[in-house]
Amino acid sequence: MASDRALLCSDLLMASSSPKATVIQGLLEGLHDRFLSLDEGAPADYIPELAKADPHDFGIAIATVDGRLYSVGDTNKLFTIQSISKPFVYGLALDLLGTERMKAKVGVEPSGEAFNAISLDPATGKPRNPMINAGAIATTAQISSNDPDNAEEILLDYFAALAGRRLMIDEQVYQSERATGHRNRAISHLLRNFNIIESDPEQALDLYFRQCSILVNGHDLAVMAATLACQGGNPFTGSQPLTSQTTTKILALMATCGTYDFAGQWLYDVGMPAKSGVAGGVLAVVPGRLGIATYSPALDSLGNSVRGIAVCQELSKQLGLSLFNQYPENSTTIRRSYKGSQRHSRRFRPPAQLSCLQQNRDSLRIVHAQGVLDFAAVERLIAELAQLLINSWILVIDFANVSELPEESRHLLVQELASLRCEGVIVLLVRCHHLGLEAEPLAGLDHQPMTFLHLDQAIERAEDLLLESVQPEKLDQSMQEEHDYGGFLELLDPSYHQILFSIAELKTFDVGDHVIRKGDAGDELFIVKSGRFTVTIDLQGKDGILHQSRLATFEPGMCFGEIAFLSRQTRSADVIADLPGSCWVLSRPAFDALRLKDPNTVTEMLLALTGDLGKKLGVTSFQLMLMEYL
Repeated sequence: MASDRALLCSDLLMASSSPKATVIQGLLEGLHDRFLSLDEGAPADYIPELAKADPHDFGIAIATVDGRLYSVGDTNKLFTIQSISKPFVYGLALDLLGTERMKAKVGVEPSGEAFNAISLDPATGKPRNPMINAGAIATTAQISSNDPDNAEEILLDYFAALAGRRLMIDEQVYQSERATGHRNRAISHLLRNFNIIESDPEQALDLYFRQCSILVNGHDLAVMAATLACQGGNPFTGSQPLTSQTTTKILALMATCGTYDFAGQWLYDVGMPAKSGVAGGVLAVVPGRLGIATYSPALDSLGNSVRGIAVCQELSKQLGLSLFNQYPENSTTIRRSYKGSQRHSRRFRPPAQLSCLQQNRDSLRIVHAQGVLDFAAVERLIAELAQLLINSWILVIDFANVSELPEESRHLLVQELASLRCEGVIVLLVRCHHLGLEAEPLAGLDHQPMTFLHLDQAIERAEDLLLESVQPEKLDQSMQEEHDYGGFLELLDPSYHQILFSIAELKTFDVGDHVIRKGDAGDELFIVKSGRFTVTIDLQGKDGILHQSRLATFEPGMCFGEIAFLSRQTRSADVIADLPGSCWVLSRPAFDALRLKDPNTVTEMLLALTGDLGKKLGVTSFQLMLMEYL
């Protein structure tokens, strides 16, 4: 199963790595051509196997948070990950062992020294940060001691999730590092002396050598970088190897310590969190946007890839990728906003309710939020709502187009909604289940339903609230007289009502009863006597799942099933009883008999049906027209 998953992920990445010619692809090809002739530096020679690398190898890859991969050059060539593994392993340690445990073992301060410097706190022996060898060995040691028998498997499973495919260890490089890693061995024993490593340092050191010998290519590193850019979620496979909180910590360390004693200059020139490896890899991250990977084994005097540094500098300059060169966010957090008079629910109401609503609909404001609601976006949303609610006291917010609501921002938004409630504004939330708002307690709102799966349900609830505030008796069907009937019976002269009732069968229904099922024969016409009945159809959503959608809800005096009845077609939708109720049901045989016996009554009925149908179509057309401009 695991191998099948790895193969599938690998196929997905290969499919994504061959985009049509685009300006992005052209940009990478131009950079590759430009820096291919840059022949400064040389492969690392202190590890014999690394010295065998071809200095002419050169590849560039970019992976976006939307799951697109662009590459040029030797991006399929395998090389060992080396120190690029360090930030990822530190993230794994944080998730496995917790922040407090790791804080006691490894610091987070830049050392300003080379990657292999013995940079330890003189009092505690704690390494300065997890990016230098001392800190990386200490980090790997914590994972090793946590589960000695399965530590390597845990690491490989973790890197498979990061890269989207199963990765292997280069045994020759591992043996070469193990045979020549005397300085690292000395560091590990020094860490044992300070009790940073609490068990046999050789076992931890061996795992560290194997960790650095994992084979990757440019595509792998780009996907891993994009995973960091995507708050720890792999945009190609959908897996979540890291939490967003841990990812934030990793990126901070990469920014301050990722290129060792070159970190300050790197941030100044490039402005991206990054990590280099002595095999020639460079990984850089633009949070929220993309990941960059380069491979070129020729290193400068600081141990960084010469071409890799040049490519990242140029990309940052040409594309404005520096974290410190971000444009002000001016886009609105409100996608659309309109008053209640501009959009009604699909519940067809009796005349008295419609008249009352017509005078009060603008007390309702409907808002569609959008984007990522981080702190800045929530602040803008709050400010915009304040302007929109000047003359309104019911607010419906639709979150369907909000892609993310970070936990920190969620608390601010909840506080604002509670504050609005205290000021007398009733807030109804729609399609917010993916943001975790349904579970949030909102002060003063426990007595009423606050969240809705569909916008139409929320608008209907808002209409009920408007009616309750003005004439609550209008919502009580038991007080509804025959002259209050809407729809079909309103249009049919009362003198014909008793004729219709005498030939129709009165049927009663309980809550949830299927009055009509899709596919039924259209041989009956239903006129509502009491209760409420909803017409629904199943629509396939973006997720491929069928979702029930309301077409209309009918109340006393209104009819349904007329289209199939008049056209003699099968039913195209379901009708379900929302409340206990009853309907006069006119069968086709009874209708045909009446047509022969009393054609004048049938003519009046057909005129009323036509008028009622025209009203329904008019309301629907008006709403569709408004939606084009709202």
